[in-house]
Amino acid sequence: MSANNTLSLSSSDENTPRTFQTVFRVSLPGQKQNAFHSRRAHKKSRAGCLTCKKRRVKCDEEKPKCQRCKNRGIECCYSSDLESTSNDERKGMFSPTTIISSFAMENITKSIQTTLSLDQDQDWSPFVLLDNNSDHPISTIAFQHFVRCSTDTIAVPAIRDVMRTDMIRVAFTSDHLMYTILAVAMLHYNRYSPNKGRSLVESYFWQAAIESYQKALSSQIRPENVNALLSTCMLMGVMTICPEKFEPTDSWVLTNRPEAMNWLALQSGLKTILKLASPYLSTSIWGDAFKEVDKTGDKIFKQEAKGREGLDSDLADLCGIDDESTERNNVYYAPLVYLSQLMKLEHNGPNAAHCASFMGRLECDFLALLRRRDPPALIILAYWMGLMCLLSEWQPWIEGRIRNECVAICMFLEYSTDSRILLLLRFPAAASGYKSYL
Repeated sequence: MSANNTLSLSSSDENTPRTFQTVFRVSLPGQKQNAFHSRRAHKKSRAGCLTCKKRRVKCDEEKPKCQRCKNRGIECCYSSDLESTSNDERKGMFSPTTIISSFAMENITKSIQTTLSLDQDQDWSPFVLLDNNSDHPISTIAFQHFVRCSTDTIAVPAIRDVMRTDMIRVAFTSDHLMYTILAVAMLHYNRYSPNKGRSLVESYFWQAAIESYQKALSSQIRPENVNALLSTCMLMGVMTICPEKFEPTDSWVLTNRPEAMNWLALQSGLKTILKLASPYLSTSIWGDAFKEVDKTGDKIFKQEAKGREGLDSDLADLCGIDDESTERNNVYYAPLVYLSQLMKLEHNGPNAAHCASFMGRLECDFLALLRRRDPPALIILAYWMGLMCLLSEWQPWIEGRIRNECVAICMFLEYSTDSRILLLLRFPAAASGYKSYL
C-alpha cells in the first residue's frame, strides 16, 4: 500500500534521521461486503473503473481516467485494462516508463532472470510461466505493473519519483528488492482483480522475498547495499497491511494471539535500519526524499513538552495525563499527542497520508500495551483507526485490515465496566460502521 508512514525516533535518538514506511493505496473491489459496514444507497457501475466500484459510486466510464478520479487526483484503473485486452493492447498498456524505456519486454525478462539467478529451464517457475493474456512471463507483467500502476498510488511525489527511477535501477542489482517488487505488484494486481492462480504466484514471490531479505539482513550495512535494504524494508509492510479476506475475528484482540499483532509492529521496522544506515543516508537514493518528508512531518507532529493542553480531556483522563505528564513519565502521552494533532487536520489527500504515519510512530512500550490488550492503549489505536476509516476515500488500503481491526477493538471493549471507555467507543464504532454498539 502507501499511503505513507512517517516515522519519528524518540528524543533520545536526535542524531538519527527519520523517515516513513510506505503503504500502497489498494482498492479491494473483490471483497464481500463486511457485515459490520454501513453503506449509503448507490447506483452500481458495472463497466466503470475499479476505483469507483470500490467506493460504490457511479462512474462516467470515461477513459483513460474517469472524471471522479480526475477531480480527486487519485488512481483510475479499469478491470478491462488488466484482464480483457488483446496481446498487442496489453503490450502497450504495460509499456515501460522513462526510466526503463530503453528495455524491450524481452530484455526486461532476461534482466529479471539474471538478477535472480534463475534457471530458465525450470518451466514451472512464475518467472518463466507465461501470463494467460500475454506472450510474456508473469514476472515481467508484474514488474511492469509495479512501475506503471503500483507506484502511481504513492501519495508523496518525492517518494514516488524515487521508486520509479533510482529504486528500479537498484532492483536490477538486488535479488531481495526485485523479489519484493514482484510480490508487491502481484498483491496490488490481485486486490484489484482477484485470481486464484495469481494468488499462488503472489505467495511464491513473498516467500522468496522474505527468505532473500533475511539473508541480506545478516550482513553489515554498507554504502553499496543500503539503498536495497531501505527500499525492501519500505515495501515489506504492504504484505501485512493488505491481507486477503480479513475479518474482525482474526484480530489479535479477539483471538488472544499476540503474534497476530505483528503487522503493526512491522510498520516500525525501518527505525532499526535507519539507525544503522544513518552514516550513508545523505548519499543514498532516499536522502533528499526523506528530508522533504521530514520537513512536512515536523510541521504537523509538534511534540509538546508536557501537560494536557490541546488534548481531548476525556482521553487524557482515561490515560492518567495531568499537567506534569510527559512522554518520559507516561507511555500514552506521545501517541495521544500525535493522535490529537491528526484529528484536527482537514480531511484531504495529503493529510490522509500524514495520518497514515501514526503506525510508524508507535514505540515498543506502547506496542507492548497493545499486545496485552490494555484498554487505554486500545482506545487510542481505535481512535486512529476510526480516523483512517473516515479518510478511506484517499486511503482505500484501510479496507484490507484497519476497518475490521477497529471493529474488533469495539467488540472487545463494549463489555467494559468503565463508563469512560463505553463513552469513548462511540467515535470508532460509528467511523468503522460497527452498528451493534451504536
